[in-house]
Amino acid sequence: MLQADPQSEIIISLGCPNCGRQWELLFDIAHFLWHEIAAQAQRLVCEIDVLARAYGWTEREILSLPAQRRRTYLEMLAA
Repeated sequence: MLQADPQSEIIISLGCPNCGRQWELLFDIAHFLWHEIAAQAQRLVCEIDVLARAYGWTEREILSLPAQRRRTYLEMLAA
């Protein structure tokens, strides 16, 4: 695959400013995206939990709200 698309392999060069050590890291986009999706799913479950406890809404009612509106309610609870 690398031969067909040289840009498919992303190498990140890193360096420690304190000790001067240099190294390279292969950026795994699939792992990164899966981690982001899992983190977003966990945040959504936490939002549902907070809103359901505070307002007595069902999961279906909470998920029917636009994301910005859910955030507004969460911010009001945090204030």
